[in-house]
Amino acid sequence: MGKSSGVKIYGYRWVVLVAFMLIAAVTQILWITFAPISSYVAPLLGVTDLDVALLSLIFMVVYIPVSIPSAYLIDSKGFRYACGIGAIITAFFAVLRAWASLSLSYPLLLVFSAGIAIGQPFIFNSPTKIARRWFPAKDRALATGLGTMAIFLGIMLGLLITPFLTYGIVGFPMMMFIYAAIAGVAAILFIIAAKERPPTPPEPGEPDEEKMMTGLRRIIGIKQFILLEFLFLIGMGIFNGVATWIDLILLGRTTDPTQAGIIGAVLILGGIIGAVILPELSDRHQRRKPYILISLLLAAPLTFILAYHTDYLILIISSFLLGFFLMPTLPIGLQAGAEMTAPIPEGTSAGLLMIFGQSGGIILIFAMFFVNEIFLSFFWAMVMLVILNAIAFLVALLFKETLPKH
Repeated sequence: MGKSSGVKIYGYRWVVLVAFMLIAAVTQILWITFAPISSYVAPLLGVTDLDVALLSLIFMVVYIPVSIPSAYLIDSKGFRYACGIGAIITAFFAVLRAWASLSLSYPLLLVFSAGIAIGQPFIFNSPTKIARRWFPAKDRALATGLGTMAIFLGIMLGLLITPFLTYGIVGFPMMMFIYAAIAGVAAILFIIAAKERPPTPPEPGEPDEEKMMTGLRRIIGIKQFILLEFLFLIGMGIFNGVATWIDLILLGRTTDPTQAGIIGAVLILGGIIGAVILPELSDRHQRRKPYILISLLLAAPLTFILAYHTDYLILIISSFLLGFFLMPTLPIGLQAGAEMTAPIPEGTSAGLLMIFGQSGGIILIFAMFFVNEIFLSFFWAMVMLVILNAIAFLVALLFKETLPKH
């Protein structure tokens, strides 16, 4: 237990955060399972590449209607209650999906993937609430960054480990059962370890949070928040599109079936490191806008390199840098949204931003598929992402700083 300006800061906050990070990472492993092995799974299940993509896309579709109810539960009952429900749902349907993999039934895999997806918003809308309940204001972007880093870590592990398990070690069904078992363990650990709040608040004199419905009515009229919603639509859309189609984006430019997964994993590794460093710098300098601008500015050329280059080392480097600069905009953006809308509950602002982010993923996943169908190449789909990235940068120039200048 430490002290900050006479206020007790409890060391147990890290236990709570780590317990959240574990279940968040597992949820993303379950989401991204099919992306690095889509060219293998499609003929195995007797379906098209788009059908396989739907096994990931269904998570984004389900997220939208469930996000507001989950945000309400987070704000009314607390993140521990909401995340606990999400963790149980996730583990339960992960077991059912693993069972469905034995019969190679695509309809059952899709239905049970949708079941797993129901648990996702209860978990992903919680990082800013955890940061407010347990961390002082000066460390909240860092706490949110670590929470979202776990999301990236889960994607990285899924992209990296799934091909190795599927192609050479245990096979497709056993890989699914391993992931289901991990989900069960993560759910149990979260329920045991997580606590809603410390004995005393980490920040004195903060205003009480508004009720969710009052916050929703007020948040609609905040122009800066509307800009932030657009940035989430584009930024998360780009990330979800690349993560979903990574196997086919690199098809013909890699010599080994595991290389696409490795490149995707390196992309996420860069995001994990960036999600620690850039939010920490943002907290230290008490600035959000410059880091969002820098990230969007550098993401465009790095996406273009990933679109066409054939050198494996350059693809590795560019994917790492793309992750490092693009993905930290998620925690920084979530924290900026909480700051510009206070005292509207964090679950409400995070829930709305994630709805726009997931909507962007749905739109761009389909858009990339149809561009590829028209031009018979994912190169032009990636060029489309570069153009959208540039548009997002221009919109971000209109964004106003959410923290006071010291």
